[in-house]
Amino acid sequence: MLTPDGDFPERPCQTLFVGGRVIDPETGLDAVRNVGLCDGSISYIGSGRPPSELIVDVAGLVVAPGFIDMHSHAQSPTGLLLQALDGVTTALDLEAGALPVSVVYERAEAEGRPINFGFSSSWALARMQVLDDVKLPDENTADPLPEPIHVFEENQTRARWNTPASDREVDAILDRVEQGVHEGGIGIGVLLGYSPLSGREEFYRTAQLAERLSVPAFTHSRQMSNIEPGSSLDGALEIIGAAAGTGAALHICHINSTSLQRIDDVGLAVEIAQARGTRVTTEAYPYAAGSTGVGAAFFEPDKLDRLGITTRSIKYLPTGERIASLDRLVELRQMDPGGMCIIDFLDTDDPTQLAMLIRGLTMPGGVIASDSMPLTHGPHRVYNEWPPPEGALTHPRSAGCFARTFGWLVRELGVLTLEDALRRVTYAPASILEDSVPAMKKKGRVQVGADADLAIFDPQTISDRSTFETTRPSTGFRHVLVAGTFVVRDGIAIAASRAGRAIRSVVR
Repeated sequence: MLTPDGDFPERPCQTLFVGGRVIDPETGLDAVRNVGLCDGSISYIGSGRPPSELIVDVAGLVVAPGFIDMHSHAQSPTGLLLQALDGVTTALDLEAGALPVSVVYERAEAEGRPINFGFSSSWALARMQVLDDVKLPDENTADPLPEPIHVFEENQTRARWNTPASDREVDAILDRVEQGVHEGGIGIGVLLGYSPLSGREEFYRTAQLAERLSVPAFTHSRQMSNIEPGSSLDGALEIIGAAAGTGAALHICHINSTSLQRIDDVGLAVEIAQARGTRVTTEAYPYAAGSTGVGAAFFEPDKLDRLGITTRSIKYLPTGERIASLDRLVELRQMDPGGMCIIDFLDTDDPTQLAMLIRGLTMPGGVIASDSMPLTHGPHRVYNEWPPPEGALTHPRSAGCFARTFGWLVRELGVLTLEDALRRVTYAPASILEDSVPAMKKKGRVQVGADADLAIFDPQTISDRSTFETTRPSTGFRHVLVAGTFVVRDGIAIAASRAGRAIRSVVR
């Protein structure tokens, strides 16, 4: 039995955090309180000290809901532990997703994960399977199962998947997507920008499916360009139009990177649509560079000028090289389409471009999401090693997105308050998901009865340390707990922790 705030629970707390600044974004609580945990839930919030097995002094620290990352491709034990050191307690791959959903969930549950995890149902992988006969993992695939993003990246240069599909093929694609949602996939992941030649009507039908199933769709917009026709504004308007025309809840992934230098136009369009009741939401991450596989459709040599970049704006991580020429870019795209790279799309030393980045990060109702990527060590992916091997690389957002939010945006620039930043990484993502994901109704909150997923940090020292040359965990997170179990304790990751649970949708 859970008791009202302030009353002692009937059972002793297993852990009691005392003296911390407790912030609950839903209720607006912001006060020094003690927080008790029992059996994976918050059982006490108040000024007293109920009987407890373990008492932890957190004076001077913020006690916040564990962070919910809606956009994490780093779905391995190593990748998720790195995110735990950045305050994340739930990491979901909703943009790319997985297929078959049941197989990916079952294998991840069998292996165990340090934090909570989940996947959308992948439109892109369904398209690859139907149009290119790509073999997806199944129950006979050897351990470890490849990360879903890796399966996608290795097949993204296949011949047909980036072409229009017939009506019959679209039916088959959406049948697979719907099956994935029924298997627990958290909505529909739509990598539209990687298949820009797919039909607009197909995307509209995908939005109709999301509305019928009462789940969101998470979309990488079709267009990424500063130049008309087919600009980033066109890409955003396609998503807004589909949301308005179907009633579906559509989420624009990493609006900061897909909007490029058109963010003011895109942001205004989103805000007007939201004001008129269109169900469209956004996310962003606090970096001026992106990351993806070098085989992405928007890296075709004749499209770089539309992105406002040259080949030297692209760093190929397996070798660490800046791509020197168009010929080298073509070679890498053919040889290793899934090879991870980093792309500079804005210059934060330019005040105008810095303002563009901040615009995407401060959208009303927007969330912060990392777009975390897998670690690579030369040509190899790092899957289950801790600490990661020396020289392993990934985009720094994979290790420092959330610490950078609080250290840079809140403390240094002052463009977000601590409370607003916390809302964007906890309650806001939970609110987007909770209508179709019941588990989210108990996450993103510090309340009696909520899940004991907590991030406890020092707002004065929280900092990201990962760079484009070296992967390092964030600092400032003293304790991170999942279901009341320490995943980070006294700033040290507990590598053996497997406290994470699968997060699934429920189709009504």
